[in-house]
Amino acid sequence: MNKNNPIRIYSNQPYSFLIIFFAVLTTIFFTGCSRKDMSSENTKVGGVLYFGIEVPFHGFDIVETGTLNPPTAPLNNLIQEPLFRKDRSGNLIPVLGLSATPLANETIWEIKLRKGVFFHDGTPFNADAVIYHWERILDPEKFRGRRILKPIRSVEKVNDDVIHFHLEHPWPPFLNVISNELLLFVFIPSPKAVEAGTHDKKPVGTGPFKYHKWGSGDHFVVLKNENYWQTGKPWLNKIVFRTIPDPQTRYASLVSGEIDVISIDRGHLIHKAENDPELTVYPSQVNGAEIILMNTTKPPFDDIRVRRALAFANSQEHHVKMVYGNTVPLVHHPFGQLYTCADDDYPEYDPEKAKQLMADYGKPVEIELLHSNTSRGRSIGELQQQLYKEIGVRLKPVGLSPVPHMMKVVQKDYQLATWRIPPSGDYGPSLYARFHSQSPANFPGYSNSEMDNLLEMQRIETDPAKRAALLCQIARKVNRDVPILYRGGRRYHIITRKKIRDMMDSPGFNIDLASVWIDEVVKFNMAALEIEQEAVAATAVAFDCPDPGDVDSVKAAILGAWKAKGIGATTTMRFKADDTVDLQRTGWTGRTVPYRICSPNVYFQGRTSVVLSPVAGRLEGHWKMGEYEGDIVLERDE
Repeated sequence: MNKNNPIRIYSNQPYSFLIIFFAVLTTIFFTGCSRKDMSSENTKVGGVLYFGIEVPFHGFDIVETGTLNPPTAPLNNLIQEPLFRKDRSGNLIPVLGLSATPLANETIWEIKLRKGVFFHDGTPFNADAVIYHWERILDPEKFRGRRILKPIRSVEKVNDDVIHFHLEHPWPPFLNVISNELLLFVFIPSPKAVEAGTHDKKPVGTGPFKYHKWGSGDHFVVLKNENYWQTGKPWLNKIVFRTIPDPQTRYASLVSGEIDVISIDRGHLIHKAENDPELTVYPSQVNGAEIILMNTTKPPFDDIRVRRALAFANSQEHHVKMVYGNTVPLVHHPFGQLYTCADDDYPEYDPEKAKQLMADYGKPVEIELLHSNTSRGRSIGELQQQLYKEIGVRLKPVGLSPVPHMMKVVQKDYQLATWRIPPSGDYGPSLYARFHSQSPANFPGYSNSEMDNLLEMQRIETDPAKRAALLCQIARKVNRDVPILYRGGRRYHIITRKKIRDMMDSPGFNIDLASVWIDEVVKFNMAALEIEQEAVAATAVAFDCPDPGDVDSVKAAILGAWKAKGIGATTTMRFKADDTVDLQRTGWTGRTVPYRICSPNVYFQGRTSVVLSPVAGRLEGHWKMGEYEGDIVLERDE
């Protein structure tokens, strides 16, 4: 590396990303559906994206949230932005930072900042904003993860557009740390919002979308940042995140058209989507691992014989096949393709060896496993219960929602608990955080002087080959002392409807919602809008009818079934002689509402008000719901 020149930047075009992750009375073919003022010559512009995720947001302020890797960390990319991102080859992508130049033998890094950028609240982005954020992060009284950033001594303002990071020593992971989008502290918030104490629940950043509302934990809504510094982005006007914990329900919502995009890890649904011509499946190849934590500070896990017995009784192959449907890889360490570690001492499935260790321990073992209260979590609990029953260990699975689960782990109030090691471009800081005896993120409570020494050595080693060898020694030590069990590698899947374009076309993180656009002339999902606005009453279409006219002839023309292939689902309307209309959409229970006739028009109203007229064998008309309205066309359902 030339220490006098900036690190090579992949591109001067930044991206915004996410991990990672949504019925009006009917879905109809809209010939003019739009928000009143929605118009553009660019066919990519406009529309609302509905994204189904498993767990709700927890908060956006790293100090308030108290965790490095919240489950929805990648979604921060919509509202907040880091200094840099990285592409798949490890090159820096400039975002709020323009370049990173090493000085003084890599003990100082000079970061040049992007000019002319403003936070959503109007606060200018500059060196003061970056310094304010990083001084909070580097304050051990405020940020409990300060120890893993120990090599960063301070951050200094050079001028409004340049800052210096001062390091205790050359630190190879530095660029990865400040560009890792799965770490909440890399995102720069508005100092005004942080100072006001509102940022955690009403985040303010510089990103392509700005916070709009957070609805009772179920809906999280962001709107297009009209003043985004990257010209032309984003294409979408709005994104609605809807929390749907059950994967089957989440998938059904996608198929019915109520949701445009979902993240999912259930194998049978992924395979089903791969065979559906209306859907597109995007697998993400990442490193990391699905794991089970062992609390080594409490019996019986303070005895290595019990930990190793449970490791030999744990079948990662069963987890990958039965829980994930063979959609994630088998792993012996979290490195993925970064390193190949020979002789890693991984404890392969061997129940007989496990029984011998338990016999040597000589005491009955009854334990509890905390898992998420999802179908995936229940599957993990049931499988682990069966595996340990074979060696005479009684296990009780306990399902918890995300926050109680996390708090019990952080407070070490558990025996076994499901957890994850998230993807990373450099696992030195991650392993240090998880296994150093003095780290606050060492949730197994694992303490070993040899491990501490290895973790300190890899932190200062600058020779890549020697450092790789140290990381492999750490992985080997983990496999021998088993403070964790591996359930499989990390690989998530994004499934979209065919109309969603450019979901994964960025060179950085896999999900790029700033570049996503809806490949339809009319970019409107009426089915999803009804769910979003369930409590909003419809705005009536004007229907003044002093003289109903020839009601019988209009009724004769409309009686029977009408069909439209709409945005996301097929809709039928069946007008009946008793002056009611049955409304049915694929995947929806439907409803019946009364209609009125004022020749030549037909009127009915649910959450949406509709006016139709029979024209040349079709029904044509207009609909309205709140501030939205548009034209509709239906044809006979033969």
